[in-house]
Amino acid sequence: MLDIRPTHSIASTESKKGLATKSTILQVALEIASKSGLAGITIGHLADSVSMSKSGVFARFGSREELQIEVIRKYYEYFSAIVFAPALTKAKGLSRLRHMIDAWLKISVGENTSSCFFIAGAAEFDDRPGIVGDELIRSVEDWRSALLRAIKESIAAGHLKKTVVPQEMLFNLYSIV
Repeated sequence: MLDIRPTHSIASTESKKGLATKSTILQVALEIASKSGLAGITIGHLADSVSMSKSGVFARFGSREELQIEVIRKYYEYFSAIVFAPALTKAKGLSRLRHMIDAWLKISVGENTSSCFFIAGAAEFDDRPGIVGDELIRSVEDWRSALLRAIKESIAAGHLKKTVVPQEMLFNLYSIV
């Protein structure tokens, strides 16, 4: 007898497994990038780290560039969850700005990272035109815009002196980190 049951449950299980595998690869790649930079991610090293073949890792992303872009996006999601989202629960002004800076420093300095992923990545790719650098620039600009907005809100709320120049303070914060 011919089996005519739908096969979507099998495909669904396979796609869940595929997504879980891809997520594991991205997590390991992010850990590598946090310590060695985006250039430190190689398909071979990553394959060894997740006990897969090079072709298995490559098949999930299509290219090293696509892998690097997905790592940047994964970090941006993480950054948003740790820095952006909690900051929005704080009152506008110095409370929000302080939370942003404290959270930024906490994830940028420590045993699991060598520096701010965005700053290190931007420096690493500043002379390399292409989609990886473009994705980094977009992420960095989002972060810089949010910091600048928080600085301006702090001035408007009277928490910082009116003489503070927002762009200069932003530059100084970046220089420190």
